[in-house]
Amino acid sequence: MEPSSTPVELGCVVDLSGYLDGIHPPLATSPLVDATSWTADELFWPAFLLQMGMARSAPDAFGVDLADLDAYLDNFEQPDQWPVFAVPIGGGTMHMIVCNLPGDSGIDWVLDADAQEAVRADSGPEYSGSGLPWDLLPREPAHLLMALPAFGEHETADGVRSRVVQALRAVGATAGTEELADDLLKHRACMLL
Repeated sequence: MEPSSTPVELGCVVDLSGYLDGIHPPLATSPLVDATSWTADELFWPAFLLQMGMARSAPDAFGVDLADLDAYLDNFEQPDQWPVFAVPIGGGTMHMIVCNLPGDSGIDWVLDADAQEAVRADSGPEYSGSGLPWDLLPREPAHLLMALPAFGEHETADGVRSRVVQALRAVGATAGTEELADDLLKHRACMLL
């Protein structure tokens, strides 16, 4: 059976107070849409890990061809619909936003007050690391993989690689999971900023 490459169904508009305030000219309507349901689609993980995780080994690990992913990847690049994924972090929530503002696209992370407090409690009030503290990396496989680009200093904490490999297997990766884990850990967005 061929994987579906049709556009995914988007959820309701997400309200992240203040997030869109600095955009000029202001947007007529909010492009922020809940994309939580995407994780159930069979092409989601290879596409997400390729696009957001910058892991070129993702398609092979899930046994899909890049040509099959091409149309699906367009879902992450719509200027009028920015996918938002909510991830629990330290008793709070981190929203991962795929910002598709023309000329200024990328991934943004918005931490609610509880998640911000967890980061301060884990790392101290002066924390200015290049990524969130490893101790707060979620345990649930889907949440771990979504949050991974925002986590960690340059040195990967003990046990993180094996947790990433286990998470990849839990979401359907069947081959080259160690290579994919290394790819994801090497290309974390927090290290590239």
